[in-house]
Formats: sequence, structure tokens, C-alpha cells
Amino acid sequence: MTTAAIRRRGRGLHPQGDPVQQLTGVKRRTLPEYLEAAEVRAILYAAPNPRAKLLILLQWRAGLRVSEALAVEPGDLSLDTDRPTLRVRSGKGGKSRIVPVHPELQTALIAVLNYADVGRGKIITASRSTAWRWVQTAVFRAEIIGGLPFGRRVGTHTFRHSYARHLVMHGIPINHLSRWLGHASITPTLVYLELVPDPAGSLVAVP
Repeated sequence: MTTAAIRRRGRGLHPQGDPVQQLTGVKRRTLPEYLEAAEVRAILYAAPNPRAKLLILLQWRAGLRVSEALAVEPGDLSLDTDRPTLRVRSGKGGKSRIVPVHPELQTALIAVLNYADVGRGKIITASRSTAWRWVQTAVFRAEIIGGLPFGRRVGTHTFRHSYARHLVMHGIPINHLSRWLGHASITPTLVYLELVPDPAGSLVAVP
């Protein structure tokens, strides 16, 4: 099997004919598909327009769902502090939450507020289908330009998974990550622990 074919199957995905499933009858869940930081940067570089780039940054640097990223308004932002934050008003289940803003995202948001005519409207004016097309265009360009291997399965949610995986890799407590992701409980957040490399450099996939 070629490297590209392996990558298309996803990182951490259990192969067909899983012996655990055959013996127990229990199907193991597939692990989230994520991108390395260099791969996200390649996609950001290839973004078709500034709004597409900001969308990707909001999902990668704040862990927002695409619907949450598209709903951000200027009043949700608190950027002129030592610890800038973003208030998510339209979270899953109608719940709101506060998430920290990464310095890279802070810079991008300040630029939008200073130079774009956003007024009291949304920071990004686009539909979810448009957001999807932006990402697919960026992925295609990143594959052509280089920096992203051909065959990666990337959607808007991939950046949120990448955010979670990167924070776990940097030692952020899982309960903090769960709150920032807007999960109803810590259980769905625990899957990201399975994406942490072991000392030998391979992925730990707990049944």
C-alpha cells in the first residue's frame, strides 16, 4: 500500500478485519483525523481569500465548530487584555462558553476589526457550504503547491480536531480542553488522548 493510500485511510483508523472486533463483536471507534501544524500552515497559505484564512484560524486556534466560527461577532471578542478571549454564543445545545485566543488568531482578529467594515455584523459572512468550498479549494491548492500530501481527507471539522490534538500534545489538562471545546462531558474529549505519540513515536490506540 502506498503512503498516500495509507494517509487517505486516516490517522489511527483501525484496519478492516480488526481482530478485536472479530473476537468480541465490539466495533472499535475510529480516531479523529487531524493535521500537523505544518500541514495547517500549508492550507492557510493556500486559502482562497482572507475570510477563508480567518475561518481556518478560528477553528484551528480556538477549536470552534464551523457554525460557531461563522457566528462570531465583534462584541464576542475581548482582545485588549493579557489573556484575550472569545465568547462562543451559539455553541452546541445552545450553550455559551469562553475560549482563550491564541496570539496568531488575536493578530488576525485585530486586523479584521481595524481594517474591515464588519460593524455589528458577523466577522465572517458566509454559509456553511461556502466555508466547505473554501477549505476544499485551500486543500487542493496546498497539495499542488506542496506542504500537504495528496489524498488527505480534510473538512472544516478537521481543524477543530487538530486544535484539540495540539493542545493535548502541549500538556493542556483534559478538563480544560473539554470546556473549551464545549463538550457536555469529558467523555468525548478523552478520545484525543489516544492521538498522543508513545515514546517510540507511534500512535497509542487504546481499545
